[in-house]
Amino acid sequence: MAPINPQRKMSRGIRCAYFAAVGLVGVVVILVVVFSVLPQFDAMTSQTRENAPARVVVVGGGLAGLSAAVEASRHGAWVTIIEKEKNIGGNSAKATSGINAVGTSAQKAKGIEDSISVYIQDTLKSGDGLSNEDLVNILATNSAAAIDFLESFGLRLTDVVQLGGHSVPRTHRFPPTAEGKPVPVGWTLISTLKKYIEGSLKDTVNVLTLSTFKQLVIKDGRITGIEYIDNNGSVQTVEGAVVLTSGGFANDHTATSLLEKYVPSLASLPTTNGVWATGDIIKATSGANLSLIHMNKVQVHPTGFIEPSQPLAHTKFLAPEAIRGCGAILLNAEGKRFVNELGRRDHVTAKMVEHCKPYKGVEGNPIVAAMLLTQKVIDRFGAPAVGFYRFKGLIEDVGSVAKVAEKLGISVDIIRETLHAYRDAAGRGNDAFGKTVFPLTFEDDDHFFLAYVTPSLHYCMGGLKISTSAQVQQVDAASAKERSLPGLFAAGEVTGGVHGNNRLGGNSLLECVVFGRIAGQHAAHYV
Repeated sequence: MAPINPQRKMSRGIRCAYFAAVGLVGVVVILVVVFSVLPQFDAMTSQTRENAPARVVVVGGGLAGLSAAVEASRHGAWVTIIEKEKNIGGNSAKATSGINAVGTSAQKAKGIEDSISVYIQDTLKSGDGLSNEDLVNILATNSAAAIDFLESFGLRLTDVVQLGGHSVPRTHRFPPTAEGKPVPVGWTLISTLKKYIEGSLKDTVNVLTLSTFKQLVIKDGRITGIEYIDNNGSVQTVEGAVVLTSGGFANDHTATSLLEKYVPSLASLPTTNGVWATGDIIKATSGANLSLIHMNKVQVHPTGFIEPSQPLAHTKFLAPEAIRGCGAILLNAEGKRFVNELGRRDHVTAKMVEHCKPYKGVEGNPIVAAMLLTQKVIDRFGAPAVGFYRFKGLIEDVGSVAKVAEKLGISVDIIRETLHAYRDAAGRGNDAFGKTVFPLTFEDDDHFFLAYVTPSLHYCMGGLKISTSAQVQQVDAASAKERSLPGLFAAGEVTGGVHGNNRLGGNSLLECVVFGRIAGQHAAHYV
């Protein structure tokens, strides 16, 4: 082995030290550069987000708006939700009966035989031939996917009931919790999607409450954004494709009331809508020649609760149609049935007007029917939910059939005769009013509960006209022909065409999800 050369060893050591020093300096330089650039990088990221080419503005924070925001975000868009109220939710949060769907696992688990074609026919029949068949087809064929979408957030819509105008049970609800607490449909859907947006989508969806839509921004015949008034009263602009989901006008008693304009004969009725349902978007876009359809089709729900202490209150709690779907019946002042309780809403309302009298017989009070329930009906609908109505004084625990007669001021024999006739009809499978579905019957020794209900404004079937891709239609000023307005989409109660002359219970929440998702997807891809 050759001896080690000391000079060579020294040279190698020096070289190693040199390169180590250079390497350390290099690392230090790189770190300095990186940390000096990071703030600029953050600024560029923020700027890129603010100027991202795929931007979508959703006006309205109900179920349609939240569904649109989720889909737009998932399809690559930065989303801004504009909501005029302090909290999101709108009328969607007040929905109580459920959401329709066909071919779901919940239907199959209960052995319910249903089909898309039957659902389509039920909806078209309800609309009296005015519904857009293409939109109804989309609604029905996407119904099971809408339930899958909602259940992907951990929701379980496993309870299924039958509402008026439906051939079979297809309205999905939440069962009570293991502790027996009610799970309100609309509130649960809204709070769950809100939580998802504020958590999983917090980097791509921005929610601006107390912000009021002012007008569309139109450039070269295309929608490029909106102007809105923020919570400080300043006018702001946000760019992007626009999805309008701001609800209807069934509580519009402003100086420019759309109720007075289109349905003056109904404008004085009470309403189940929140104070926000004033049709702001339709008014604010009146100069843009947007196509409107069925504006005079406003649904009156037959069962708004009468609160005994204030029967003239303008806003009513809704007595959910699902209560009748679980077996409750309606009686007039004489203690007689007068209608198929599971008939269409417009039909039940018309029969109430024909057969019922003012509350307590006082002229000027709203007309009412007595809604009769038993403990069996309550257990089927959900005792905890009824507990809330009892707490509010809307449903009274009466007790015996004799007490029911006493409350109504009629002979107990009349009530017994009514209940016996109903039981006989259930045995035959039909009655004189065309009823063929009898969820429950009544026995003389049942424990009874009583409520008074009155027709109330509930839903606007008309609104902005949309295409099958949820694009808003516009009338060309020169040719008077309709076209899809580029960059503008809409979903939910602000639109028209799906329901025609009458909406089936459970179709509104479904419409919000189906067309909200479609609008969000198309808006994102458009941008």
